[in-house]
Amino acid sequence: MKITEIDLPFVKHYLRVDHEEDNQLIQLMLTASKGFIQSYLNQKFEDFEIVPDELTIPCLALISHWYEQRQITTDRSAHEVLYTFSGILDMYRMWVGGAEVLQ
Repeated sequence: MKITEIDLPFVKHYLRVDHEEDNQLIQLMLTASKGFIQSYLNQKFEDFEIVPDELTIPCLALISHWYEQRQITTDRSAHEVLYTFSGILDMYRMWVGGAEVLQ
């Protein structure tokens, strides 16, 4: 599934959440993660000719981390999320301030 197609039911299934109490929180995290990724990439999803499927992985990793760790943390899981996040997204990041554009 492409990151632009991810919706609340998909994320809840991924998180294994089967109740309604956290719907607003999860939706907020979904919206925030998409915005965060676009900011990190320095481009909007609609700027891609074809949105890479693998952008879904860091989106879900962020949401899962935020949902399970609802406090500021510096433990090992935070480093694993950062590795997953930057490891995938850096392939598509437009570097600001230089002539180099990676895609």
